[in-house]
Amino acid sequence: MDQSWALAVLGVRGSLPSARRECMEYGGDTSCFAVDCGRSLAVFDAGSGLQKLAAYVPEHMRIDIFLSHVHIDHVLGLFAFPPLHDPGKELHIYGEARGGVSFRDQLNTLIGPPYWPLGLADFKARLMLHEIFPGDEITLPGGEVVRTLRGNHPNGSILYRLENGAHSVAYTLDCECTDPIRPALTDFCRGAQVLVWDASFDNEGLARCPGWGHSSWEQGIEMRRAAGAGTVLMAHYSQNYSDTFLREQERLARRAGPETIFAKEGLVMTL
Repeated sequence: MDQSWALAVLGVRGSLPSARRECMEYGGDTSCFAVDCGRSLAVFDAGSGLQKLAAYVPEHMRIDIFLSHVHIDHVLGLFAFPPLHDPGKELHIYGEARGGVSFRDQLNTLIGPPYWPLGLADFKARLMLHEIFPGDEITLPGGEVVRTLRGNHPNGSILYRLENGAHSVAYTLDCECTDPIRPALTDFCRGAQVLVWDASFDNEGLARCPGWGHSSWEQGIEMRRAAGAGTVLMAHYSQNYSDTFLREQERLARRAGPETIFAKEGLVMTL
């Protein structure tokens, strides 16, 4: 029998963390989702929500972190991530070269003096960096496969799909769902049990921000239907959206059916 998966929501905001009182119901940390597959732990993005990961990691399990891109809100959690200081931990981080700069050099620039007192070489964990490209497939220790697709986002992004034949999660944050990418994105999301969707805006907000590299929750509902996905899990909310606003948007979205969920930090879904 295939083992169930547990998808944990650790960070749901985009651009900046939001510590305001009116943002505490849905959460204020930036993007981070973790999927415990039983024999593998796949983490998608390393926003400030990454700090909560320790509560979900079995002591001796290897951690595989897949970065959609290195914009600050998606790597913020790496700076003070406790497992990086644990010599007993094995971590694998995946990302792509950009603009002629290797993935390793990008992280070395971000994490190290003068912007941070410690660099990658100072961490005690067994840390391995993997440079990947859109279209690559990565096999995890438990046999699960991570597929990749180029996202539509300024400076580029990578979308991820984790699957093992019985379970599947499509992670599509930081991607603007425009007509050119829609066919490939629909195929990428087809039949996914859970579709983690970029809901940075509602359609009204999206119309004011063309080219920003983000989508709306209304587009997420459309994609779920077009791709025949199971549940669409909205995330990457604008830091300006209060709990009151998101609660109202979720109420409207639920008219499309119970398959639409606005992610809240601390949510754990069993697949």
